[in-house]
This record gives sequence, structure tokens and C-alpha cells, in this order.
Amino acid sequence: MPLAKKKYKSYDALILALKASPVCMVLKFLLSVTQSIMQTAVMAVATANFVDTAAEILNHVRPQNDIYLPLVLLLAALGVVNTIGAVAKLAGARVSVKLQRKLKPSLIKVYAAFEYKHIENAESWELISRVTRDPVKSIMDGVDAFIQFIQIIVSVSSVFLLIVTQVWWAALIILAFSVPMFWVSMRAGKKNYQAECEAEKFNRRTDYLGEVLTGRDNVDERTLFDYSDEVNRKWQEQYEAGRKIQVKVTAKMFLITKGSSMILALISLLVALTLIGPVVHGQMTAGMFMGIISAVFGMIQKLGFQMSRSLENISRVGEYMKDLTAFVSLSEEKDALMEPDAEPIAIDLLEFRNVRFRYPSGDRYILDGLSFKLEAGRHYAFVGKNGAGKTTITKLLTGLYPEYEGEILINGTELREYSAGAVKAMFSVVYQDFAKYYIGMKDNIALGNIHIKGKEREAAHLAGLDEAIDRLRDGIDTPLGKILKDGQDISGGQWQRVAIARSLISQAPVRILDEPTSALDPISESLLYSEFEKLMDGKTTVFISHRLGSTKLADEILVIDAGKVTERGTHEALMAQKGRYAEMFETQREWYQ
Repeated sequence: MPLAKKKYKSYDALILALKASPVCMVLKFLLSVTQSIMQTAVMAVATANFVDTAAEILNHVRPQNDIYLPLVLLLAALGVVNTIGAVAKLAGARVSVKLQRKLKPSLIKVYAAFEYKHIENAESWELISRVTRDPVKSIMDGVDAFIQFIQIIVSVSSVFLLIVTQVWWAALIILAFSVPMFWVSMRAGKKNYQAECEAEKFNRRTDYLGEVLTGRDNVDERTLFDYSDEVNRKWQEQYEAGRKIQVKVTAKMFLITKGSSMILALISLLVALTLIGPVVHGQMTAGMFMGIISAVFGMIQKLGFQMSRSLENISRVGEYMKDLTAFVSLSEEKDALMEPDAEPIAIDLLEFRNVRFRYPSGDRYILDGLSFKLEAGRHYAFVGKNGAGKTTITKLLTGLYPEYEGEILINGTELREYSAGAVKAMFSVVYQDFAKYYIGMKDNIALGNIHIKGKEREAAHLAGLDEAIDRLRDGIDTPLGKILKDGQDISGGQWQRVAIARSLISQAPVRILDEPTSALDPISESLLYSEFEKLMDGKTTVFISHRLGSTKLADEILVIDAGKVTERGTHEALMAQKGRYAEMFETQREWYQ
């Protein structure tokens, strides 16, 4: 069920649900309309028939046996109403399940194609969070609201026909007063959704703080430092800030809608009093009086709370659809969903030529006239202080940000001229915040190369995971983490080796280690880089680090400062220059001794 790039309206909730499950959606609609007719007109007539028959039996006009048929008909009507309602709910649940299966993948597909700048931008990320937080509930609330509104219209129309035949002016008064309630209810829905949007930033913060308070990843430090009370206080502050925004709007609209409902109730009482006269004078039977009064009070409930709720939710889904429109309109990376090429391009020369770059939300150039060349088969180290632009180089190389000035050349051809599949196949990166996938270790490693299967154990061996695999219950097929059944935890260092194994199984001609070992002590980091360097013999590798113990392994070292290459050469040559590199290395020397 692909999501088209268009302007979505509130009624598109019905269209999306219909596409997800046509049969169940039509069944839900027809049953709901039938139920509304049964609840009003049919029940009113059945009630009137039963009461009139009972009255005639009490007056000895009819025999006692005549009561059974009206009683059976009344009970049958009640049974049919309840049964129809249950089947309609079952059909609605089926629609919701189908929508979950089809809509979620469609949203993920759109999300996966976004340009990376939208992920790092706070405003667009809040939009993405609102749309993807619970899309099925948002749409199904709208579907239910539309169907409930139609039920109300059918029910009210049936009752109006009964009232018009008895007290026509009361019907007109109720109708006239109902129109402003439509407007109030729609306004309430819009205001509530806008309040939710404003509260979203607080919701994201409470989600994060809640994970800190309850998540497994934080349990060690949470116990050691005993920071729960302080974090809980911050959680309460953020929660209260978001809650107050929504409560203020909800309370105001609640008073308005309830006030309107009370006035409608008074009008209903007036209708009841007015109909007493015709009953006393024999112009209306007692049964018809009870049937109409029962239907009128049921209608008032629908015109009051139920109609307000349905119109509010219709307005809310309309606001959600505005967000969905903005969501699908976010710019996408060309061919973002293309798989990496099965056969990567051989890279003989990689060159940055006077590259300047600043992040979309920033006003400072992170890279400012950066130029360098990397030749195939050599080991390079990029070093510099935090914030110098080292990781930004990786983001540009892997195509996450194509909006740079200058040129990035691969074999003399501008990087942006290559297809997305070709760029994905060129580089394998082990990031500082590498991902931990709570699936089998074998599948974890296989993600590094979707085109080749069967080499996961070899990559694990090269990454030094043999001992860890031997300790796992089902070996390399054991799920990692505690999410899946029989999953097992592994150490942080072993997770790092899993990430390195993903890189080893890749066929990419350029391998990049972007400070993935920052959590290790300097000596362990240096040993791991040394192992990786041996494994990558003959391949092009880039080590990115602000710790310099591993840089001696590189054929060439590039010092990045203020977005430029300020020094370049071997470890020995740079030490002899007694420049920035030598200063940094001397400062860190004792770490490795």
C-alpha cells in the first residue's frame, strides 16, 4: 500500500482503511449503519408495540397471550442490536490488523528514503515522530469517528421523523441548536491536536528519561550512581509541562461541549412535557410516547458527547493528515532504497578538492577548504580534536550529505554522479556509535553484505569472536540481547568485534573505522586497530581517532583542524616537524606506556 505524495484530507483515513481491508471495511460500515437504525426507529416501534399491548391487556382489551409476540420482538431487536455491534467491532479489529501490516511498512519505506538532514533536524524529526508514533491508532480513530458520525446522522434522522409527526417545532429547535455544536466540536479537535503537537517535544524528552529510568542498558550506572530520584524529578517536570498544555485546551472544550449538552437535555425535557398532553387526550398512545421519549434521550446523548467526540476526532485526524502530507513531502535522496551494488567499483584514487560544508541548521563551516588524496591499498589515519570535522568527512563520503561545495572525486568522477547503490558498495564503516541488532549473531554479521551468504563464521573468526561464539547457547545462531527468546548478552568489546565482522564480510574497497573503540582504554584500542590493520592488508583503510596510539600503524596521517588538513605525513615525519600532531602525541604518550 504505497503512500502517494499528495495533500491528504481527513476522509483519506477512510480511503487508507478501505485499501488495507476492503471487505471488512465495507462490512463494518454497513453493520454500523444498520445498528443505528435498529437502535432508534426499530427499537422505538418495538417498545411502543410492547407497551401498548401490555396496557391493553391490563385494561382487559386483549388476552394475556398477546404479550408474548411483542416481548419476543423487543428482545429480538435488542439481541440483534448487540450482535451487530459485536460483529462490527470484530470487523473493525480486522481492519486495524490489516492496516498495521500494510501502513507501517509503507511509512518505513518513505522514512528510509528521506535525506539524512531531516533526521538530524529537530523540527522535521518532531514531525516524523508524530506521524510514526502510532499511525494505525490515529487513522482508526478517524475511521471510527466518521462511522460514528454517520450513525448519529442516521439515528437523529429517524428520531426527527418521529418528533416531526408529533411536535414539529421541537425538532426545529433541536436542529438549530445542533449546528453550533458541530462547529464547536470541530474546533475542539483541531485545538487538541495542536496541543499534542506542542507537547510532542516534551513527550520525546519523557520517553528518553523514561528509558534512562527503566531501560536495561542503564541498569549498572543507575544502581551505582543512584541517580533515579534526580532523573525522575526531571521526568516529572517534562511530563507536567506537556500535560498542562493539553489539559488547558481539553478542559475549556469540555466545559463548552457539556454546557451545550445540558441545554439539549432541557430541550428534550420540554419535548417530553409537551407530548404528555397528546397522550392524556388520546391523540398518542402511551407506548408511542415511551418509544419517542426513549429515542429522544438517546438522540440527545448522541448529539451531545458522542457527536462532540466524533467531530473532535474527525478534526484530529484532519490535523494528522496535514502532518502526513508534510511527512511524504519531505525531500528524498535519489535511489535511497537501492541496494548496494553486488560488484563494487575498484577505487584507485579518492580526492577531496577544496570541499566546504556546513550542516543545514548550522551557520559555521565544519569543513572549510578541505583537500587531500587517498590512494588505493594504503592505510590512512585522520586525527584531530573533537569537532574538527573527522566524522563529517565520513558522512560526506557515504552520501549522507550531498550538499557540499567543492568536489569529492572517485577515480576522477564526482561522487554525486555515482548511483546510490554504487556509493553504498564503495564504503564499509564501523561507527563510533555502531548499531547493536538484537537478532542472531550470524544475522548481525550478514547485514554487512546482503549479496553473499555463508561467510559469516569466517568473518567472526577474523574478528576474534571464536571464544564468544563457543560460550553462546546455540553458537553463532544465538540471538544477542534479551529481546528474542533464548537471547544472550555479550560484552561491549564483543559487540565491537561483531561490528568489525560486519565490515570484514563487506566487499567494499574502502574500510573506515570511525572511533568505534572510544569506549576502550587506549592500549586495548591500539591492539584492536593493530589486528584490524593486519586483516586489511592490501586494502584501503581509514582510521579516525582523536587518540593517537593507533596512528603509527598508518602509512600516512592527516591532521584535521578547523575543517582543513593542517599536517600530513608518516608518524616519524610529523613527530620531526614538532607541530600539532607531535604536541598531541606527546600529551598522550603516557597512555600507551
